[in-house]
Amino acid sequence: MGKKHLPAHLNHIAWNRKIINVFWVVIIVSVCVEVINSFFTSRPLEEFIWMFIVLPTTLLILMVGLAEWSFKKKTKYIDYIIIWTASMFSAILISVHYEMYVMYTSLFFPMLISTIYFKKKKVWLSFALSSLTYLLLSTFHPILKNMNHLMDQISMICILITSTAICVGIMSRGYEMVKELNKAQADHQDLMVKSTIMEKQVKTDALTGLYNHMAFYEYMDVLLLQAETYHYPVHLAVMDIDNFKKINDTYGHGIGDIVLKRIAKAIKDNVTTDDFVARYGGEEFVVILNDINEEEAFILLEKVRMVIQRLEHPEVKEENITISTGLQTYRRGMHKQAFFEGADNSLYVAKRQGKNRVITEGYSEAIHI
Repeated sequence: MGKKHLPAHLNHIAWNRKIINVFWVVIIVSVCVEVINSFFTSRPLEEFIWMFIVLPTTLLILMVGLAEWSFKKKTKYIDYIIIWTASMFSAILISVHYEMYVMYTSLFFPMLISTIYFKKKKVWLSFALSSLTYLLLSTFHPILKNMNHLMDQISMICILITSTAICVGIMSRGYEMVKELNKAQADHQDLMVKSTIMEKQVKTDALTGLYNHMAFYEYMDVLLLQAETYHYPVHLAVMDIDNFKKINDTYGHGIGDIVLKRIAKAIKDNVTTDDFVARYGGEEFVVILNDINEEEAFILLEKVRMVIQRLEHPEVKEENITISTGLQTYRRGMHKQAFFEGADNSLYVAKRQGKNRVITEGYSEAIHI
């Protein structure tokens, strides 16, 4: 099996900071407990302060200081240093508080900490350190060596092995959950991609690649609402290819489709990226122009008309193919049907006046260049 990796958001660097902070808290709590104990101990006060407060606290501070320095220097061994620090913590706490059997639970600290890293070898390393710590204390500590017999040692090692196995099991389950999460995310992304593709297919004209009739009305509804709210200029142009039926009848629909695609591309290439271009149906196109005044919209559409007039169509022996365009500017309070009909009526005027021209409601006659 390949090497397993956790997602970047499960990075344990932040956890190292938290663990070191816990070490500092444990030191403070330990000092407070021993200060309280100093009022009840039968030992000489100076001896108690030295043996149970000054010496162990100094050692703990030195170890946590090393971990702190390693963390700030971003050493690659910081994880192992923290695990070792946890082991030393448990050794010192057990040595100092040997009469409190609950302190033996501190032997589990290194394993719990290593579980955060999701590395099995670090968990087994922490088990080895905890086992070694316990065996050394129960063998060489002047008091603990008389308190822990062979069966006690075997029992503790068995408990540590069981705890390690549980930690490894937790990590394995964690890997399974991450795998399931990654699969769910991948499935969600795949679904989103498919949904996007389907939505695009539904809203896109298959022949020209432009938006279709449905997408045009959806966009116009949103744009007119914004125009009514924020009062910025919007214009609608309805375009129709002149004498297109003759092209289809003479050369066939295959050649007609080639001409349609060529003209569609010319329209899209000669308006701005802020403008919306769609194939309305048959040989008709619609263009919504944004954030320009009426005169600028007229000039832009004249440019498009002339570009299309100059297009070469090797498949057609006729003269250059042209378009007629009707332009309507949106007025506040205008219904979307009136908005469209205004552009459509101007298109019919352009057709009646000889085609190959742009007609806008602001001009009584066609402008033909």
